[in-house]
Amino acid sequence: MKALRVGVLQKGTAVFALLACSVGCAPAIPASMPPPAATPARYEPPSAWLCRPDLPTDACHGNLDATEIRADGTRAPLPFFPATNPSADCFYVYPTVDMGLVPDNHVDFSDTSRMRDVARAQVARFGSACRIFAPLYRQATIGTYFRSLNEREHRLDFAFSDVLAAFRWYLAHVPADRPVVLIGHSQGADMIVRLLRESFDEDPAMRARLVVAMPIGWHVDVADGQRTGGTFTNLPLCATDDELGCVVAFRTFRDDGTARPWDGGPPVGRRTACVNPASVSNGPTRWLSGAVFPTHSAFTDATPGAEGVTTPYVVFPNFYGARCVDGGNRFRYLAVSEAPAQGDTRKSPIDFDALVWKTKLGLHLLDMQFAQGDLIALVARKVAAAAERASAHSVAINMGK
Repeated sequence: MKALRVGVLQKGTAVFALLACSVGCAPAIPASMPPPAATPARYEPPSAWLCRPDLPTDACHGNLDATEIRADGTRAPLPFFPATNPSADCFYVYPTVDMGLVPDNHVDFSDTSRMRDVARAQVARFGSACRIFAPLYRQATIGTYFRSLNEREHRLDFAFSDVLAAFRWYLAHVPADRPVVLIGHSQGADMIVRLLRESFDEDPAMRARLVVAMPIGWHVDVADGQRTGGTFTNLPLCATDDELGCVVAFRTFRDDGTARPWDGGPPVGRRTACVNPASVSNGPTRWLSGAVFPTHSAFTDATPGAEGVTTPYVVFPNFYGARCVDGGNRFRYLAVSEAPAQGDTRKSPIDFDALVWKTKLGLHLLDMQFAQGDLIALVARKVAAAAERASAHSVAINMGK
């Protein structure tokens, strides 16, 4: 059986250069490009967004149906049903898609197919729980990550100025108390971390609007034995399914005890955040309820084990196990492995023995795919909890009149 092809997915998440570097063949990085003009991005035009609720032909609309691959090998349709008048919004920032080795910011949006592909792979199906807002932004190229810290931060700060402008546009166009979910992966998660620091961590009113933040595949840390005290001062890691205003963060590696982060461990006195989306209370190994893999665009061949599937996605329920593991150097990570029950006839569409998964980036390319079913379910539960809290608050106010 063919191993899963990851070439186009790597193009979609743009970490191939980092993967190459992590196995010892650092690329020769060309000279930096001049900084782009500091003209503020405008987010009123529909063309500035990958996904926006008023844009019916955006990357998050269209056919989002899936086919479930069951333990006995049978297949079942999983029609996608968008949420009807959802009570919360999801603000999503996509990962690095510009594979250019020249340190730069991405400014050419004449072709947004890579951004659209990764948005459809990572966030479109969250539309069953929330309205989705996903801006385009002038992100840093992959080559930027090989430059000095000062240049890297300069270009990432520039990228964040777009994300912040988009979020401020969003705030100006929704009710002042509307709940919001923040989601990002890789560089997108970095942008979400910056947004949380800028607009939420020190602002009680904004923290009250936050349903949950999900900066996935990026470094988030907390003080030893605590849920805050590292990356954030007031935003805790989530400890229960219905807790609001908290953070779900993890980085995914194979469950073989060899995980080593490409950026090193956190400072002394802190530990890397790991919230298992399948078991938020961080209990023992749990099955991931629905690993979601696209069957087109992100993959060049049919997903192994799902040949002949005509839906845009396949779902493998209860096939992969996940647990938070304490590695060396204060590094915690989400360890994922094949965990088929007795009699399960499915074959993993992911070849865990492939070299690409054995680098210091681990299973980074698939952070959002393995856990997608659990993350969507978690958002849905927390959105419902936020709506219940708002309803109770409204009743209390009315009774007090």
